[in-house]
Amino acid sequence: MKITQSTFGLFNEYVLQNPSTNEAVHILPELGGIIHQLVLKTETGLHKIINCGNTPEELLSSLLSYPSTHLFPWGNRVKSGQYEFEGISYQLPLNEVGLKNALHGFVYTSPFKVYETTESETEAVLTLEYLYKGGYVGYPFPFQLLIKHTLNTKGLTLSYTINNIGAGNLPVSLGWHPYFSIEGETKNDWTVSFPSTHQYLLDDQMCPVDRTPKHYAEGFNLDGQVLDAVFAVEKQEIVEVVLQSNKQDLSIKVWQQAGEQQFNYSVVYTPPTGDRIAIEPMTAPTNALNSKENLLIISAGESYTVECGVMVF
Repeated sequence: MKITQSTFGLFNEYVLQNPSTNEAVHILPELGGIIHQLVLKTETGLHKIINCGNTPEELLSSLLSYPSTHLFPWGNRVKSGQYEFEGISYQLPLNEVGLKNALHGFVYTSPFKVYETTESETEAVLTLEYLYKGGYVGYPFPFQLLIKHTLNTKGLTLSYTINNIGAGNLPVSLGWHPYFSIEGETKNDWTVSFPSTHQYLLDDQMCPVDRTPKHYAEGFNLDGQVLDAVFAVEKQEIVEVVLQSNKQDLSIKVWQQAGEQQFNYSVVYTPPTGDRIAIEPMTAPTNALNSKENLLIISAGESYTVECGVMVF
């Protein structure tokens, strides 16, 4: 396994690669640590299952859809950008202008630093760091975020570590926002399955007001479906969301640790283009800074780690 460095437009690009299979993970640390491309192999060949743009111009034009970004220190929406924590009210900037919400935190296009790299015969590892001292409007809680990317024969693993470097409690939720595609196919060719328990019902600002039982362990066909939904999943050691092609022998598995206070939620979104699907591991539902549902509260000096990953078969 090896790690190489090059440029992609204005950005440095790190590539984790398996030379014997040509599997590769392309990462842009200076652009929010975006996973720009992911190529994995099955018996039928190589499959580019994440592609945020073949040119720098295509990538930059896609950023409004948050492709492969890391959602932190909150995932999804904070309703009207307002929340209260430990008796103090806060107002976040409204970056979702149409719905008047604070969306997806603020690290999604912020520069990360390369913290550590490791190469061996069996894996390539790149760890990125985002160090925050508390200057973002409405969020005065310092933290260190480490994202460890591991490419090996089992695919890609992401390990997130959050360190509270402040003097008080740190309220956070976390998510990853990848779009998956199968070249030459659309959502009409796909089936998705995962052990969901509930779907959240949303108001006109796309924030939860209720929930209803939904069980998709047996899967459903995406043909004609339009989804932008938050699901609670079963609390178990590993939850798997499987996207299966109905035309060829190919499946994409997005796995997430789903024990207590881990990735207990998943967002499934089909964008209007119809040729991609977002499958997003989340530690909390939308608007968790207000509902407090599964909101992670990390004490001063303490750490939290959770993992997810992708494989094909």
